Amino acid sequence: MRFAYILIAVLFLPVGIDLYTNYLWFINIGYVSVFLTILKTKIVLWIIGTILFFLFAYFNVKVALKNSLNKEIELTGLTFLLVFIFSIFMGIVASAGWEVVLRYFDQVPFNLADPIFSKDIGFYVFTLPFYLYVKNVLFLGLVGVGLVVFGIYFLSSGGLVRDSDDYGNFRLEIPIFSTKAINHILLLGGFAFLLISVSYLLDRYSILYSARGAIYGAGYTDVNVDLPVRTLMAVLSFITALLFFASIKLGKTKLPVAGVALLLIVGILGGTLSGVVQQYKVAPDESNLERPYIINNIKFTKEAYGLTDLKEVPFPANYNLTYEDIIENNKTIDNIRLWDWRPLRTTYEQKQEIRTYYDFNDVDVDRYNINGSYTQVMLSARELNSKLLTEKSWVNTHLAFTHGYGISMSPVRDVAKEGLPVMYVADIPPRSKFFNITEPGIYYGELTDEYVITRTTTKEFDYPKGTENVYGTYDGKGGIEFSSIFRRIIIAAHFGSINILVSNSIKSDSRILFYRNIRERVSVIAPFLIYDSDPYVVLSGGRIYWIIDAYTVTDRYPYSEPYSRINYIRNSVKVVIDAYDGTVDFYIFDENDPIIQTYSNIFKGLFKPSTDMPEDLRSHVRYPEDLFSIQASKYAVYHMNDPGVFYNKEDVWQVPREKYEAETVDMEPYYLITKLPGEKKEEFIILLPFTPKNKPNMIAWMAARADAPYYGEKIVYNFQKGELIYGPIQIEARIDQDPEISELFTLWGQGGSKVIRGNLLVIPVENSLLYVEPVYIKAEEAEGSIPELKRVIVAFGDRLTMQKTLEDALAVVFGEAAAVEGGVEKAEKQVGKKKRGTAVTPEELLDEAIFYYAEAQKYLKEGDWAGYGTSLEKLNETLWELQKLGVS
Repeated sequence: MRFAYILIAVLFLPVGIDLYTNYLWFINIGYVSVFLTILKTKIVLWIIGTILFFLFAYFNVKVALKNSLNKEIELTGLTFLLVFIFSIFMGIVASAGWEVVLRYFDQVPFNLADPIFSKDIGFYVFTLPFYLYVKNVLFLGLVGVGLVVFGIYFLSSGGLVRDSDDYGNFRLEIPIFSTKAINHILLLGGFAFLLISVSYLLDRYSILYSARGAIYGAGYTDVNVDLPVRTLMAVLSFITALLFFASIKLGKTKLPVAGVALLLIVGILGGTLSGVVQQYKVAPDESNLERPYIINNIKFTKEAYGLTDLKEVPFPANYNLTYEDIIENNKTIDNIRLWDWRPLRTTYEQKQEIRTYYDFNDVDVDRYNINGSYTQVMLSARELNSKLLTEKSWVNTHLAFTHGYGISMSPVRDVAKEGLPVMYVADIPPRSKFFNITEPGIYYGELTDEYVITRTTTKEFDYPKGTENVYGTYDGKGGIEFSSIFRRIIIAAHFGSINILVSNSIKSDSRILFYRNIRERVSVIAPFLIYDSDPYVVLSGGRIYWIIDAYTVTDRYPYSEPYSRINYIRNSVKVVIDAYDGTVDFYIFDENDPIIQTYSNIFKGLFKPSTDMPEDLRSHVRYPEDLFSIQASKYAVYHMNDPGVFYNKEDVWQVPREKYEAETVDMEPYYLITKLPGEKKEEFIILLPFTPKNKPNMIAWMAARADAPYYGEKIVYNFQKGELIYGPIQIEARIDQDPEISELFTLWGQGGSKVIRGNLLVIPVENSLLYVEPVYIKAEEAEGSIPELKRVIVAFGDRLTMQKTLEDALAVVFGEAAAVEGGVEKAEKQVGKKKRGTAVTPEELLDEAIFYYAEAQKYLKEGDWAGYGTSLEKLNETLWELQKLGVS
């Protein structure tokens, strides 16, 4: 028994340490009720599972030993210990179903019934998983006990015999079971077939998730063949269980054998019949026989992915747009995103990281009211990445370098003279004309994977100031205090760090901050939600926050076509995390979702209504890109409502292709500020075009609105059938085919520069579409080179141009060429007027290179070979001077 105590201590001591540490953390974060609800449920299930299976296993093992032919076998302490360990294991298995159990008892109905069994969807999402959980746990325990019992009888009845030779080898023999042993095994077999009968009964509902045939969900064969067969198998399994029990009384073991044989025969015949019916009855007339089931699939898939309230609006996509329309829609034009997040992140890294240990993990898109103007911006948090510390000592990693500092922000549209972004927030300490950042410290973020200890005697680095460092002390609410030596020992054991225990820098009022990675932080609090892949940073009231979209999902929605491993999703919750304090708030944004209603019933006080979110934070809520992408992928197929059209897949859409750098990639949804057709003012939306499958032209575009009071509203703008609207890849092809643009790209490439073609944006303006693509140049081999925005390509209808600025490009496209201040067009007009000057700046030399290139093209067209040669010579001289200045 001493060994048993040691074993229990080894197993449970680490668990106790982790539980106590997490308990303290949940108290600090304010959600201890969530922790206790989950913990109490696990403990109750563990106790129930352990006791029930201990009694069941103990009784059966004791009976087996008593019935054994080998009377010397007794219930020893070791046997008792093995039974106890098995019971603990079964208790752990039972406790793993805590969420299924809680959801079952606090479930909220969907108020929508499936078309086959007429049961509420809540039955499949909440009730059926509970039944399956109970059945599986019971069956696992029964099988485990049955194997142990059979093993005892097998060994005690001569099934394993030691040879009489000197080697002492064992050999298998046919055992001779006693009548009591046989009856015991038959009893357990009867219980097993009762559970198998229940399994078949529950398995009847799985036809609603069938992947056979034309659609996902129950089809003709599933309903008319598989369902009756499974029902019959349930009945036969129940009868077989009775035969097992009857054979104990009658002493005829052939009865259960016959029952099992009949089950196998019916199972084989049923499977064969399903295949025959599907191939020879359904397949030849599939479109007609599957029609009602296709209707079910369309309806329930749309319901599951939130597409039933989507509006469809015709979009004329005319070519009547004028320069006056461009001026009138100046708020849309002023917010066209010229900065792609990838080159902008590189620019932030080179210009705004300040020190090597700072890192910009991502660049987010948002909107702010700046000087009364609704402005789209890009911003990124300057986090401290401990992996980039030069000296990665324990003190530096956990005591000294504890947090990031501030953000970088720039408008999506503005470009500085040197081709770099205009900064709205920059530097350390944060410098801005528009924002007052009162608390720039970032203790919680996307890169904060290490625990840190604050308020120690070690100087805590705050931010760099020139060649010096500024130090500070954390005064936030986050973290656990080392208020006692006991707590300090527990925390040291939890993190496996002796330094926490012996460091003289740690005081009683020092605080340890952990679960600082915001994804991990919210997952620890609410592990039952699924979180968006792109948290975004928000500046509000002088503080830095993170917002993460959280989803409720299931894979148990009847008839709904799966996306990856789910077939139902709602963006029910927005999570807000204070980057300094680490406080976390969960706001419900879809009160009609039965799953989040169920979780609200389970975890009282965890969720807040969306109306409780501060108004300034609420104004930065976005429609999540992950959800939008899933909905768009489903709508590309499920916009077809006619079952005949759907069956033949006559009108399938797909996400367009575009070029990024030199690769052709799928277009991603993008945020922009625009005025939707029929609306009176601009708003923040997410947009994605569609093209017909395997065709390049556009056929529609989908938008989701993010601003109140229309948040969450989804609209699809359909083009007229038969009208050719250029798709993104067609615009990309026109760019490639433009001789002047392609020659200029070649020219830059020959000069040692890498041409980066940014995302092509399709911008709805009035009832027309504008295409905009930024072009960046980056030195290909120079270390630490910064991408510079050098040109903007604009296309409208059959017109396409590339100019230095968006204004210039729009002016050329819409016939206002006189407004153009640079680029290939002006260079061609000015041939013969401009003479070689004394240009010394890279920008001026680049202008000269473009000028001589245009001049050479003009002479080439005129057949003036002497002029062509002279211009090429001057072009080469200019490029040489650029290289000497270190510009490529």
